[in-house]
Amino acid sequence: MMKNYKIAIADPSPIILTGMSVIIKELADYDVVLKTNDVQTLAARLHVVNPDILIMNPVLMDWSKRMMVRHVFEDMPNMKIIALSSAFFDAQQLKQYHGVIEITDDAHRIKSTLNMVMESAGNSEDETDSAQLSDREKEVLVCMAKGKKNSEIADELSISVHTVITHRKNIVKKTGIKSVAALTVYAILNNLIDEKDII
Repeated sequence: MMKNYKIAIADPSPIILTGMSVIIKELADYDVVLKTNDVQTLAARLHVVNPDILIMNPVLMDWSKRMMVRHVFEDMPNMKIIALSSAFFDAQQLKQYHGVIEITDDAHRIKSTLNMVMESAGNSEDETDSAQLSDREKEVLVCMAKGKKNSEIADELSISVHTVITHRKNIVKKTGIKSVAALTVYAILNNLIDEKDII
């Protein structure tokens, strides 16, 4: 990454807010420009700080707006919105976010999610990297997300190890994502695999 991305964090818990802020400030390429536990402050300051990413706990949205997150922030179309999940949320509700950070995620996983969201920032809703992957590449990606080795993927898909390696290179090239952890998050967010299927 060539620039530092600006992040705003919104969560009702001061402990979670402080913890997330500390973790993100230690990550290269990201700066926390706003943290708040108040929706009114968020609304007032968001346009001033103009963040690249908003990490927000969905509980801050009232029930009538929880299924309309992108509509609420439609005047900031370039801002990516990541759900900060500290409780159970409906899968359909979370699909409207560009990514999800769980309260139990460590710094490495948080950075993978941030990287994945920003690396896919150039994609529109109608033309995602997932659509560019062939069916076979998607199958290989799912196997990778399940933690399978090249030889295991080759056996399962009845292809050679060399072909598996070629597919993996193509997946990295098309998505721009290099780490398996970030690719796993990518697969989940693009509905290629269910999180419960990951070892």
